[in-house]
Amino acid sequence: MHIDDYIEANRRMWNETAGIHEQGYVEGLLERVQAPDFCTFDEVEKRIFAQIGLTGKAVVQLCCNNGRELISVKKAGAGRCVGVDISDKFIDQARKLAGLGGVDVEFVCAGVYDLPHEYDGRFDLVYITIGALGWLPDIGAFFGVVSRLLAPGGRLFIYEMHPMLNMFEPEKGLTVDSSYFRSEPFVEQESPDYFDRSQVVNATSYWFHHTLAEIIGGCLNHGLELTHFEEYGHDISMVYAAFAHLPNKPPLCFSLVARKTG
Repeated sequence: MHIDDYIEANRRMWNETAGIHEQGYVEGLLERVQAPDFCTFDEVEKRIFAQIGLTGKAVVQLCCNNGRELISVKKAGAGRCVGVDISDKFIDQARKLAGLGGVDVEFVCAGVYDLPHEYDGRFDLVYITIGALGWLPDIGAFFGVVSRLLAPGGRLFIYEMHPMLNMFEPEKGLTVDSSYFRSEPFVEQESPDYFDRSQVVNATSYWFHHTLAEIIGGCLNHGLELTHFEEYGHDISMVYAAFAHLPNKPPLCFSLVARKTG
């Protein structure tokens, strides 16, 4: 398949998922987002955002879903905030949530690789979080986009699921099911929704495995100097939550901060 075919299939899947979330998960958010202190950050994000400093910063979140994290960034004192997602249905949800939350956040429906050059060099911070990197067919080109979006000295902050988890199926426990060096995408058809496991997403999607070497190398190859990297034993995906309680477990998530040097 061509990269555009993968992207279009995933766009259809996310629009289907948005409809499921509208009926359940988003309903609770519609009330909570109106609170002045609405925040989705856990202790890791609070610590790293405090180190980076959000006040007045221009922030873009790529693969922003319904924008809940970016709304939290704005409420924490950031300046211009722009969220980008390929799903028009999730962008609609994000705009609704931002309106109810009383914050000025711009949401753009676009593929990451297709972002217009008018955004180049406009941001102090690129923010990536839970379950974003796996939807990107070309991780190298992604970091090229990140680099062009950042102003000199700007930072990338990633807080993501650990790629080692792609070796396992959650239902099978710590039984190695796939190679860490897998190159072909995972294909999902009619899979349970990650928030409401009783709901089935009737669409085909493609998930791409990227090793830590590819992620860190993608930064280094595009002028992004690592200033922080840490791995953790807690789950942020809700998919591998059972692993967090195992006495012997793989890393479940990681945080990375890189600074644009040029």
